[in-house]
Amino acid sequence: MQSKGEFTTFVFLSGLLIGIFVSLIGGGGAALYLGVLTSQVGLATAVAVPTSLIVALPALFFGFLTQLKIKNVNFKIGNQMIIAAVPGIIVGTFSAQFIPQQLYNWIVGTIFLIMGAMVLIKYVHHSKQTTAGHQPWQAAFFGLLSGLMVGIGGLSGGATTAAGLAILGLTAVEAAGTATYVLTVMSTISLIGHLFTSTFAWQSGLVLMIGAIIGAIIGAIITPLVIRHLNLDKVNRVLTPFLGLIIIYFGIKMFI
Repeated sequence: MQSKGEFTTFVFLSGLLIGIFVSLIGGGGAALYLGVLTSQVGLATAVAVPTSLIVALPALFFGFLTQLKIKNVNFKIGNQMIIAAVPGIIVGTFSAQFIPQQLYNWIVGTIFLIMGAMVLIKYVHHSKQTTAGHQPWQAAFFGLLSGLMVGIGGLSGGATTAAGLAILGLTAVEAAGTATYVLTVMSTISLIGHLFTSTFAWQSGLVLMIGAIIGAIIGAIITPLVIRHLNLDKVNRVLTPFLGLIIIYFGIKMFI
């Protein structure tokens, strides 16, 4: 059994590693905060979801600034998704409080499994993706879906955002950068709603947040170096399936 100090260290290191990871790959990785809070910290899903938003927002914002600096943010498509996401965020945020705990676990677990599968499918079909133009309704659909999932399941909607952006024709690098922008805005809106309707685990969330912020700062330093010296497509070929499998693992844990 872990001591309190060992447990605190574990939570901090989890935040640190996820913060670095999210800063490097953008959207999708932020769902890992929720996974840690539910499967490792042991929080009830209804508490873990709003707590994950508080934890992730500072790190997401640092990640967005990093991606903005290296010009990996497509504001046009990002804004299309954000506008469509607002109704979904509102409905998801205020309906979450009425969902029974067991059903909540099944919903979020299912979201994890679907999103993990989407990430893996995105990886398998990566070579078939094109940068052709998209229809506005496609951006609206993925925006609405992402908003609903962010409202109900916190940052589990991040994988939907990243996958949707890739399907809309953005490169893996640009999709990751744009997702940090979209998720920062969507998470802020959802968090405001949860402040009036939800319970937060401040102690566990604070430790995870501190680690995440430090990780994001480290990521902000090393990301430009990675962009400059490595082939990011090759890096994504490793990180993308790893992320998908981790999200699926957290989804399975929700059913156990």
